[in-house]
Amino acid sequence: MACGVMSAVFCLEPAPAPASWHVPSFMKSGTTVEAESCTGIAMASMLLTSPSFSMAFMYGTLKQGFSNHWLMENVIGEGHAHVIGVAKTKHRHPLVCGPFQVPFLLHMPNSGHQVKGEVYALDQLAVELLDNLERVSKGHCMRRPLVLTGLRSLEVDCAPSSEVLSEAYFAHLALQLGLSRAPHLEAYTKKETVNYVYREDRPKDRTFLEHVNHLIECHGLVPSTYE
Repeated sequence: MACGVMSAVFCLEPAPAPASWHVPSFMKSGTTVEAESCTGIAMASMLLTSPSFSMAFMYGTLKQGFSNHWLMENVIGEGHAHVIGVAKTKHRHPLVCGPFQVPFLLHMPNSGHQVKGEVYALDQLAVELLDNLERVSKGHCMRRPLVLTGLRSLEVDCAPSSEVLSEAYFAHLALQLGLSRAPHLEAYTKKETVNYVYREDRPKDRTFLEHVNHLIECHGLVPSTYE
């Protein structure tokens, strides 16, 4: 659906974030972000400045139509998350597939591509659920800030020009060098899921981190070590 677009400027005053959600120092004071406004992104504009929600960038199986989107549907249905739209990273990052075609975003700016994904607003409960899914406490992933550009509403045909502060789940630092040797993707698509293995169907003889290390060894790199 097309819509008329009118230029506007929003002043994003970052509210206190949940304890588990890091707010970068450059957002500790008001940040002016240029955007285009239309009816379809009115909700997004409100959520961007809400003290109860934080922006999250989804690039893998949590996206619509992929294997773990059921979790997003659940938290959206219960009011703990809202769809904002689609966007891409302002800076280039490697997006790779690890064992079982599990996608990983690597915190190695200016390498790889401007990665495409979906943007959601999450409350504290949703953040905790995703932390568990992404095994943050087990050293699989880490949350880090990144800037998104080209935000586009999923419901209307209009594209804000704003740069949106978000966070994403990156592969743990101990994994990044090894995984960076895998092919870099611009987006995780259905093509990459052809050989995806669901968690319950994966071999139980190794932990997931051991599977990652095995993949790294197969690429001729020294295995990572973990605390």
